[in-house]
Amino acid sequence: MSPGRRAGRAEVLALIALTVLALALRLTSISRGLFTDEAFSLALAQRSFGHMIEVFGYEANGTPYPIVLWPVIRLFGDSEAVLRLPAVLAGTAAVPALWWAVRQFAPAPAPLLAAGLLALNPMAVFYSQDARAYAFVLLAVSLSFGTLARALGDPASRRAWAAYVASMALLGYCEIFAAPLIVPAHALIAWRSGRRGLRRWLLSLAALAVSCVPLLVAAAIARGRRDALYWLPKPDRELVVLTVQEFTAGLSGVSALRWATLAGGVALVVGALWQLRKGAGGARREGLQIAVCWGILPVLVLLAVSFVQPLFWPRYVILALPGLCMLLALAVAGLVSRPRGVLIAAGCSAVIAAAALAADVKQAGVVQEDWAPVGAVMRAQRIAGEPTILDDAQVLPALGYYYAPFRAANGDLVVQEWHDLPLPAGFVGYRDRTGYGDVPVGPPTLAEFEGLARGGDGTVWMVVSEVDPELQSNPRDGAAVRWARQHCRVEIHRSVGVWLMRASGCRTAGG
Repeated sequence: MSPGRRAGRAEVLALIALTVLALALRLTSISRGLFTDEAFSLALAQRSFGHMIEVFGYEANGTPYPIVLWPVIRLFGDSEAVLRLPAVLAGTAAVPALWWAVRQFAPAPAPLLAAGLLALNPMAVFYSQDARAYAFVLLAVSLSFGTLARALGDPASRRAWAAYVASMALLGYCEIFAAPLIVPAHALIAWRSGRRGLRRWLLSLAALAVSCVPLLVAAAIARGRRDALYWLPKPDRELVVLTVQEFTAGLSGVSALRWATLAGGVALVVGALWQLRKGAGGARREGLQIAVCWGILPVLVLLAVSFVQPLFWPRYVILALPGLCMLLALAVAGLVSRPRGVLIAAGCSAVIAAAALAADVKQAGVVQEDWAPVGAVMRAQRIAGEPTILDDAQVLPALGYYYAPFRAANGDLVVQEWHDLPLPAGFVGYRDRTGYGDVPVGPPTLAEFEGLARGGDGTVWMVVSEVDPELQSNPRDGAAVRWARQHCRVEIHRSVGVWLMRASGCRTAGG
């Protein structure tokens, strides 16, 4: 066997090992409690297929996930692990997809290094365990770069251009901001391919626009009904720190891991740029430029836009993560080609890998909202029909997943805003002042709470989650809760992101 073939076989075996590692990391926490957004994925997939398409007029973003989930839950049930299985598989597949994409722009060992960084990255791991479309974004954006390079290499190949349009369409349907944000990086690649390739690329964008017409129509309908992004803040230092934390250390919450990863990454990039300053090859410079346009430019663009119209949240720019992995991989590859750079590359890579693994272990127990304990308390103590305040009403599907009386008769999760299923007995919903749905603005007033107590034979339940203190006062400290503490027997139960109160034996003015 020739040295070239042995090297190629070794690279493939290493890629398989990295893919297996990526799968193992992404399987660690797929049975943790559902987050509210994940419950919406299930609620969509539970509807008949035609009805699900209709409801996309409320939930236009991320539609591929419930479409994939639709047959999955009918074959395998709706446990937390099953709901997250498509994300796990897509997040794992993104690792070899990135390797394949980077191969179009850089020689070994850069493709394998990029794949390894994505396999370990805690943000990629966490959102590959989330029953939403974020892992699909990682896969689609990696495929879009690989298919574009292949299509530009053979501009007459209709199959290659069709694959590019399909990957970009998947990216757009998964995250409506993603396709426009990645266009500058693709424009750079197309421009360098010559006039013929650039013209074919522009034609492919026209085909992409046509394929995204249903998405744009659904998005316009959804926007006319409510602003789903009303809660997003304008960029500030806190948001920037949160973004850096998620990209480097995931949801581990450990700032030291953020700083270690950031220091290692900056050292690698600075070292690589220094090598370029000394006259390194033009191909390496072009690869770094593409990686910057992929991994950094989308974040900066969406941040800049958000000063005018808030649209930025860390996971909304997860499409940039593979580009950052490519950037660091190219930096390492550039350094190891020089004797003095080997130690820097090895040391920084070891720091980044160790920090990523530590963050993966730390975030394995992270739960965004823990509804299971709340459902257990209500199953044990709540009598059917007792008034139950939900502030905010959007959490109804998440509570219903763990508390069967708040589901529909056929077992489907109920979403108040969709008006397609009867609301559960005793449900009383509120929202914050800019939220959506046709429920009143919360928190409940003293008179409303006392009226519910009279109608519920002296017992009222109250569930509080996802409260934004800038949009409404905290219901846990409101007049209704203060009155309940004075006139009722109050039991408080707390879990991650959820607060539950049972007020019983309330002495009301009319009682």
